Amino acid sequence: MTQLDPAIAEIETRWKAAGILGLYDGCNLPSGGPVSRERARNVRGLFYPKPVLDTGTIEKLEIDGPHGPIPIRIVWPYNSVSSVASAREKPQSTLVYFHGGGWVVGDLDSHEAHAVRIANEAQCVVVNVDYRLAPEFKFPVPVDDCWFATQWAYKNIDRLGANKARFAVGGDSAGGNFAAVMALLCRDNGIALAAQLLLYPATDTTKIGERDLREAYFNDHANQSLDPRASPLLAKSHVGLAPTILGVGPYDFLYRDNLAYVAVLKAAGVPLVYREYATLNHGFFSYTAISKDSERAAIELCHDFRKRFESAGS
Repeated sequence: MTQLDPAIAEIETRWKAAGILGLYDGCNLPSGGPVSRERARNVRGLFYPKPVLDTGTIEKLEIDGPHGPIPIRIVWPYNSVSSVASAREKPQSTLVYFHGGGWVVGDLDSHEAHAVRIANEAQCVVVNVDYRLAPEFKFPVPVDDCWFATQWAYKNIDRLGANKARFAVGGDSAGGNFAAVMALLCRDNGIALAAQLLLYPATDTTKIGERDLREAYFNDHANQSLDPRASPLLAKSHVGLAPTILGVGPYDFLYRDNLAYVAVLKAAGVPLVYREYATLNHGFFSYTAISKDSERAAIELCHDFRKRFESAGS
């Protein structure tokens, strides 16, 4: 087995040496959400800062969701025109993106660089969604937020990429979980997707190993985790799902989860681009400023995504 990228291995070494708790330790407590989020911000600042990327227009909005306002950021590719203008170079493609963070941490700021990179490399408009977080908002409230944002983007496609044939969902980790669930809901509700971009997604929440995390997200883990809106792997059928781009590394704790999802997608005849990155672990899209292997992987996945958009038609 190829060695874990030394730049990433160093993060783990420094994290342990600093004596910092795991991101989700105590996250199920009444005050656990804010504590975990502050810890996550500190860890990012100490060990893997954001990459510096050319950034296009970013529009900040709130949309009225079923549980209250949902903040979103509409990220345009660098050197493109925004929705307030009209030009031939305006991107046609639209991605609704859901950030990772174990359903507990992460926000629009932590994953803005993800959205910017995807927008630039895939030449698409990215709708970055700030869904509600656990433990304050348990399943299925965050799913409801994501589904509402997906429908909003589809209904408002004219102010985004403007081409319904180039409409997609995507996300990383817990956000990849939401993206896979959205792909199921879109299929079942008549929204044709050009693609789903799944970055090391969580697809089977029955296997969440951390008790604190289970209790933070679910009111009743034993029953709710069996719901396909929590575990898309457990959907009755995966036939007819959107073409999929999925990337993961063998050092990822979700590696076997991802292999299982790849298997059901293949069995269902879903068009699939599967990328396995031998030196990478969970969260590599966040490590592009410190890890060349992570940067190369992120760019390759974005280019795969762009090709899928282009094949969907003009």
